[in-house]
Amino acid sequence: MNEAVRSSIGDDEARNGAVRRLRRSAATTVAALALLVGTVSAQEGLEAGFRVGIVLPGPGEEGAAISGALARGAAQGAAMANDEFGFNAEMLGYVFSAETAVADGPEGVVAAAQALLDEHGVYGVVGGFDLAEAEALAEWSAEVGVPFINVGASADVLRNEQCRPTLFNVEPSAAMYLDAMAGWYVRSGLRDWYFLLAGDDESAAQLGRIERTLNERHFAANVAGSTVVGPTTDWDDIAARISRSRADFVILFMGAEDQLAAVHELDARGVSAMVTGYPYQAAQTRDFYRAWRAAAPTLGAGHRISAWEATLDAYGARELNARYRMTYGEPMDTSAWAVYQGVKILYEAAFFGSSAAPDAVMAYLTGPQSVFDVWKGIGTSFRPWDHQLRQPLYLVKIDRTEEAAFTLATLVGELPAIYMPGTEVVERLDQLGELAAASRCGR
Repeated sequence: MNEAVRSSIGDDEARNGAVRRLRRSAATTVAALALLVGTVSAQEGLEAGFRVGIVLPGPGEEGAAISGALARGAAQGAAMANDEFGFNAEMLGYVFSAETAVADGPEGVVAAAQALLDEHGVYGVVGGFDLAEAEALAEWSAEVGVPFINVGASADVLRNEQCRPTLFNVEPSAAMYLDAMAGWYVRSGLRDWYFLLAGDDESAAQLGRIERTLNERHFAANVAGSTVVGPTTDWDDIAARISRSRADFVILFMGAEDQLAAVHELDARGVSAMVTGYPYQAAQTRDFYRAWRAAAPTLGAGHRISAWEATLDAYGARELNARYRMTYGEPMDTSAWAVYQGVKILYEAAFFGSSAAPDAVMAYLTGPQSVFDVWKGIGTSFRPWDHQLRQPLYLVKIDRTEEAAFTLATLVGELPAIYMPGTEVVERLDQLGELAAASRCGR
C-alpha cells in the first residue's frame, strides 16, 4: 500500500477513535448525572422511543457559498446531536432519534414539520433559519400544540407581536445582539454611528432598537445618520455622507451577501470608519469571515458579534468544539451549535421531565427551576415573558492574514460579564435583550 495512503488511513482511524472516545466520555457524564439524581427510575412516562424533528435549510443556489456554509453547519450539528444523544439514551435503556427534513420557504418548512409529526410522531421541532420560515413554524406549532425551537431567526417580532406559547428561542434576539454591540463599541470609544440598511421592516426594526439603546443607555454615543441602500445606490454619495457626518463607526443592517457588497464599496472609496454588520447566522460562519476580509482588504479585518465561537476554550466548550472539529474537519459555526443545542434542550426536557408529551415538555422548558447547559459557562434558562434563552454573546476578531479556518477568527470578548462578584446570574444575563416591562408578547 502507498505510504501516503496508509498514513491517511491511519490518521482517519486515529481521528475516528478519538471522536468515539470523546462522545462516550460526554455520554457517560450525562448518564452518570442521571443516575446520580435518580432520574432513570422516574422515566416510566417515556415510551420506548422518543423523537424530535429538525427542519434543515437547503444549500441555496449553486455558488451561494455563504448560505451553503450555514446549511452545512446546521446539517452537521443535527447529525452530531442525533449521534450523541441517541447514544446517551441507549446507555440508559431508551431509544432517541433526531429525524431531519430539508425544506425552504414558509410553506415548505411547515409541510416538512407536519410530515415529521405525522410520520415519526416527534414531540418537538427544531428549525427556523429566517424570519418568514420561523413565523410560519411558530404559527404551525401553536396550531398543533408541539413546541418549536427557533434556532436561526433573531427578529424581535418573534419575541413580541408574533410570540406563541409553543415558540422557544435559542437564537439570540436582535435586542440581545444590538445591546451587546452597543456595550462593546461605545466602551471602545466609538461615538458617532452611521447606519446603512436594507429597505425592509426587519432592518428598520433593528435601526429603531439600536437608536433606543444608544439614547437610553449610552449617552456618549451619537446617531450620525442613516441611509437606506438598494440596487441603484450611489456609493460615492454614501461615502461622502459618511465623511461629512464624521462617523467613526458604520453598521450594516442587511443580509450577509449584501453586507459583503456594501463593505466592498465602502473600502474601495477609502471610508476610514470602522465597519461591521448585523450578525445574521449566515454572517457568523468562517466562510463569511473569509469573504468579508476578501471583499474589503482594509475594512474587513475587524470585529464581529457571534452567538458561538469555535475558539471558545472553557466551560465544556473545548470538548464540544473538539468533537465537532474532529468529526467534520472544520470549526463549529453558530448554525451547528444552535441546532445541536436545540436538540439537546428538547432531549433533556423530555428525559428529566419524565415525559415526551408536548405539554409536559413545554412545562419543563418554562419551569422556574429548569436550567440548560449550552456550554457558555453558566446555566441558561428561557425568559418567562418571551421564551428567549438568556445567554452570553461573543466578540470575535477576524485576522487580516491568517488562512487556517480555525484561527481565521478568534474570541476576544464575552458579554455580559457573568462572573462579576456580587451579581445574580439571571439579572446579569438579562442585561441583554428586552425585560418583561418592555415586552409586547401577549399584548
